[in-house]
Formats: sequence, C-alpha cells, structure tokens
Amino acid sequence: MKKVQDRAVQLAKEDYFVIILGKEEHPEVVAIRADAQKFAKNKERVYVAKNLEALKSIEQIIKKEHKIGIVIQTTQRIEYLKEVLDYLAPISKELRIINTICASTSLRQNEAKDLAKESDLMVVVGSKKSANTTHLAEILTPLCKTIHIECDGELDNYKNIIEKVVNIGVTAGASTPDYIINKVIERIKKI
Repeated sequence: MKKVQDRAVQLAKEDYFVIILGKEEHPEVVAIRADAQKFAKNKERVYVAKNLEALKSIEQIIKKEHKIGIVIQTTQRIEYLKEVLDYLAPISKELRIINTICASTSLRQNEAKDLAKESDLMVVVGSKKSANTTHLAEILTPLCKTIHIECDGELDNYKNIIEKVVNIGVTAGASTPDYIINKVIERIKKI
C-alpha cells in the first residue's frame, strides 16, 4: 500500500489530476487519497473512481486537465485498469498510468481464470468484505458458474449445484487461511 501512496503523492506533486481506481470507502484508498490531497493544488484534484461510470461522470473535467495520473487499489482487477486506459486515452492530453496492482493479486487472478476455463464450477473462498476475494468472484463469473462462500458450512446451500457438476475448481482470497480452504475441499469431496 505504501508504494501506491508514494506514487499518488508523486503525481500530485507533479501537478497531475490524480485518479485513484478503487472503492472510496476501502481503507487503502482512504489513505492514498488523504496523502495525495496533502500535495495537490486543491482536494478536488484527487478523485476516486470505483468504476468506469464514475469516470464518465467527470469526463468534462478530465478533458480540461492537461495531465491525468492514475494509480489503482492493489486488489483491483487488471481488466478494470484496461477499461480505464481504453476510455481515457482518446480524451486525455497527457495520461500517466502507474500499475499498482499487487503482483500476487494479479497472479492469483490469472491462475484462477486458467482454472475456471477447465471447471464446471468455481468456488471462491474468503470474506465477502475482502476486495481481492470479491474481485476473484467477479472475474470468474463470466467464465463459469461461480459461488463465493466464506466457510465450508455454506456449501450446503449449493449442494444441488455441486452434485450436478464434474469439475470443481477452488480458489481463495489472499487472506483466507489454509485450514478454511482445506475444510471447503473436504466438504466438496463428501458432497
């Protein structure tokens, strides 16, 4: 997180209109925004965009700015960053994007996508309040049937789905303890 804060501060010091891609209420984003605002000409020159629609709502501001700088919450989806690039490139005079997605998050997302391509069902294990776990579920949903659970006990709610599929992939958020993942795998085997 410190790396993202430093990059956002650097952009603010260099007089960029700073856009933070992420969830406004997430503690990481709150800290990044606060640090960048300390060095921006004014607080309105640091903006948080949780999705592409939020960016589109300030398109006129973006078009007036000479320099746009982007950082991204470490647990965001790489696809979101690509969408933003595709949208901003044609309407920006100068665009500087610093990919601050955590390398392990990116790797986990790519591995989960590969697993989903070979699976009939993906089970994402981890807190529903965890950004990286929720993003895993969002990424996998278009690829195959996906359920997001926090513990093995929740599998009973999906027993009819589990019984009908052959290949089940299991992935988890970065902070999900191994013992919870193992309990989920054992419960799936019993079903």
